[in-house]
Amino acid sequence: MNKNDPSQLDHVTYGDVSTITGGAITDLVETDRSHAKRGARLLAEALVAEGVDVVFGYPGGANLEIFDVLPEVGIEIVRVEHEQGAAHAAQGYARASGKVGVCLATSGPGATNLVTGIADANSDSVPIVAITGNVPTHLLGKNAFQEVDIVGICKPVTKRAYLVKRVAEIPETVREAFELAGGQRPGPVLIDIPKDIQQHYPRNPEGRYAPPRIPAVISAPERPAGAINPGQLDECCHLIRDASKPILYIGGGVVSSDTGPQLVALAEKLGIPVTSTVMGLGAFPPSHELALGVLGMHGSKFANMAINEADLVVAIGVRFDDRVTGKVDEFIKHGKIVHIDIDRRELNKNKPVTLPVCADLKHALTQLLESATPGDYSDWRAEVAANRARYPFTVPGGKELSPQATIRAISEATEGQAIVSLGVGQHQMWAMQHYQVARSRSFLSSSGFGTMGYGLPAAIGAKVGCPDRTVIDIDGDGSLNMTVHELSTCHRYGIGVKVVVINNQWLGMVRQWQDMIYDGHRSGTALGDPMAVKRPGEDDIYPDFLSIAKGYRVKAERVTRAADLPAAIERMLADPNEPCLLDVIVTFEENVYPMIPAGGTYRDIIMSSEDLARGESKAAQGSNV
Repeated sequence: MNKNDPSQLDHVTYGDVSTITGGAITDLVETDRSHAKRGARLLAEALVAEGVDVVFGYPGGANLEIFDVLPEVGIEIVRVEHEQGAAHAAQGYARASGKVGVCLATSGPGATNLVTGIADANSDSVPIVAITGNVPTHLLGKNAFQEVDIVGICKPVTKRAYLVKRVAEIPETVREAFELAGGQRPGPVLIDIPKDIQQHYPRNPEGRYAPPRIPAVISAPERPAGAINPGQLDECCHLIRDASKPILYIGGGVVSSDTGPQLVALAEKLGIPVTSTVMGLGAFPPSHELALGVLGMHGSKFANMAINEADLVVAIGVRFDDRVTGKVDEFIKHGKIVHIDIDRRELNKNKPVTLPVCADLKHALTQLLESATPGDYSDWRAEVAANRARYPFTVPGGKELSPQATIRAISEATEGQAIVSLGVGQHQMWAMQHYQVARSRSFLSSSGFGTMGYGLPAAIGAKVGCPDRTVIDIDGDGSLNMTVHELSTCHRYGIGVKVVVINNQWLGMVRQWQDMIYDGHRSGTALGDPMAVKRPGEDDIYPDFLSIAKGYRVKAERVTRAADLPAAIERMLADPNEPCLLDVIVTFEENVYPMIPAGGTYRDIIMSSEDLARGESKAAQGSNV
């Protein structure tokens, strides 16, 4: 290649078609060529203007222009092992750091591999910007190699999906994408950039270089939500003052708006108990006397009793998900509901409420803190406290190493200060119950979409975003198996993620449902090696995560006895910058309790054998299956 020939610096890999608004460097007047910047460089500089310093991605033919220029502007590239991992890592980065996460993929299968992570971010309102390369503009719709309409695919699961059609549009598109991703109710945004747009230089009709402004100046893409209007504020304060059994029901909106301190102050001023969704964990201190922890399908019996027996529920930043409500018509059947959320579309969507309030939580909680006055709730608090003492989450007894005890040991060793990411399954629910999340933005769970394999790549993103904090992926053997290759990413970049495998040799949650609902027909849920030859009483652990970790040059250890667990956890946590895996072999067929069957009510709750052994009757607590 002749480096003195500008035409050979365009890296054109397809037949090029210039337009009146952009073209190859040879389309510019000669005096402008030395300082002109192509589309990929404009994109990189626009990302820097948004504060981006790291991108999670995977290279391919349609995004090599972007990979080529990111290091030039100081943006670190963390190359994952699969594009889905890039999307989940961007999510983990965003949720832990409070910034917008960015992932990057090539066209075709690279782009479609992002879709699961994008849909996950949409379900949990996580701010990410996904950037994909595509074939050149003139080949779109022609079934070219690795072409796909990723914008059409992603429209239902993004706040907006952009196809960039002109080089000069790049800064404006990036500015708007970040505003949308991080503004109002956060969520994912897609930017699809054809290869020619990345390679071309913006020009005017006379062939002069016409650089767009960076950062671009745009109109606000969303109308801002403000404070609670005076009439609704008065009505809300009136309902709170007149209630005798109120409860605060909080969700991910409190975490994403960083309004945990205002929430704590409001709960303490009013003396109202607080229950949380999985997404809301960390916003309210678990050790607080007003804390009820998590409600819903696998939440505590006392939290589910409290919200359903309250006469007023103030729901803040929640969406009344079916895993919380169960049978919607019976959920909070006799209580009044105030629902405060920044997204107007969530109001009265899943559950009709007494007072729907569209407001920014920062304004709303400040207003309530200033204006709301408590009634006399002393009898109610005593009732809630008695139920909390009567129905605690239990840890099975016996000599076997239980998943509940394992997670409690991790919680105690970290004092709840670690960032914890989760896969999806039984271990996720046990962590929700037994890990005491002491800080906001510290419990990263695929809650709405339930994506197996989420835990490890999300932990990678969280550790990159918060390098000074301990980050632990509490994973299941089935869930980890989907993204275990990302151990390579941990080793390659020295990302000190700790992986704890709650290894029960089953797709545990599915197996539990098969036992309870499908008459024990365990179809497709065993993870052990069916070809293994075992002596009586011998356990053959498959897959062998220690060997897999060794293959990726990641330190690993296995624990099979409860007595050995504390020391193993201590060794795992000793070096915060060293990635390592701890494979904990737990009781193979433990079930998650309590459990409200899908579509049931809190009166249908199923308790564990340990709960029933304490003298609770099956008739009073649902039937043990």
